[in-house]
Amino acid sequence: MKNTSYCALCEKRIEIANDSREHIIPQSIGGRRKIRSFICIDCNSRSGDSWDAEIWQQFSHLAMMHGVDRERGTPPNIKIQTIDGETYLLLPDGSMTIPNATYRAEQSEKGLKIKITARDKSIAHKMVKQAARKNPKVDLDSFLSEMKATETPLESAVTFSAQFGGELAGRSMVKTAVALAAAAGVSPKSCDSAMQYLKGETVTPPYAFFYLRDLVTNRPSTHALNCVSVVGLPARRQLLGYVEYFSMSRIVVILSEHYDGPTLNTTYAFNPANASELALSVDLNLFDNELELIRTNQASTDETYAAALNEGFELIYKRSQSRLLEREASNAFEHACESMGLPRDSIIPPERAQEFSNLMANHLVSKIAHLIRR
Repeated sequence: MKNTSYCALCEKRIEIANDSREHIIPQSIGGRRKIRSFICIDCNSRSGDSWDAEIWQQFSHLAMMHGVDRERGTPPNIKIQTIDGETYLLLPDGSMTIPNATYRAEQSEKGLKIKITARDKSIAHKMVKQAARKNPKVDLDSFLSEMKATETPLESAVTFSAQFGGELAGRSMVKTAVALAAAAGVSPKSCDSAMQYLKGETVTPPYAFFYLRDLVTNRPSTHALNCVSVVGLPARRQLLGYVEYFSMSRIVVILSEHYDGPTLNTTYAFNPANASELALSVDLNLFDNELELIRTNQASTDETYAAALNEGFELIYKRSQSRLLEREASNAFEHACESMGLPRDSIIPPERAQEFSNLMANHLVSKIAHLIRR
């Protein structure tokens, strides 16, 4: 006999036509695991467009710096500002570029001089072709072959603020904990404290940011992580959840304080840079005083909060610098190939290997020297 499922949020009966594949952790920040027969298509859409969308808004800068491997779709470019007030775009690969291309043409003794500032060569070429259509005397092929591209390094520091939480993001994170519990066989109705909050039956959030101690007992030291964990302790009548994003935002969710189901301990964790799952251990066997601090939203201090954020941001920054060096190494390789007239996938002739190495090294040295100065 087939079990009848109902949407955890609106309680409509779930059938084939309105079933959805809900991401346990939002796919915008790299979540892969999904659950069926949890919420209907309409609720999936509504919560995705509001609750989960807020998660991306709050974590987009960190996601772009660290790198996030999405299951589908490319993250949109985000506007960032320097401390000097200049605006740039942060791209999915972690690089930055100008938001708008500029074009200036002026006559000189040698003819028409065109200066273009663009994000990349393809946009610059397109703008040159448009200029050629307006100026029939321009020899397009000659112009393109003589065009020189220069990169201007960013000298001013970038600034952004990170603020986690709020009603929408909080509901998304609570939903994530309920989804993992449901995936482990726990009925959403058993998550009574969480479901009352998600349905709007109570305004008191059943969670709090937790920075009293590190609940991840085997935290990786080389990269940030996203995770959700659920522990059921029937002897204590507790069903607790833990959600952490990018090693910085950490909350404990009181799913229920009337739990009478089986003992449960399940975790879904991954490296957002490549979606590889991590075997994390999360200690949710909390002390009574810690639970009381969670209930009163006092489970952190300024010092412990700052320490956790600094630790998480250091991982993200190191990952960002590593990606930058990888990009520059790739750019140096392309520069050497182009300078020597070699296709990127060709075999370098042994007699020209030293020349190729010198071209790569000279390109890299100038970039690394700029990074050291900055």
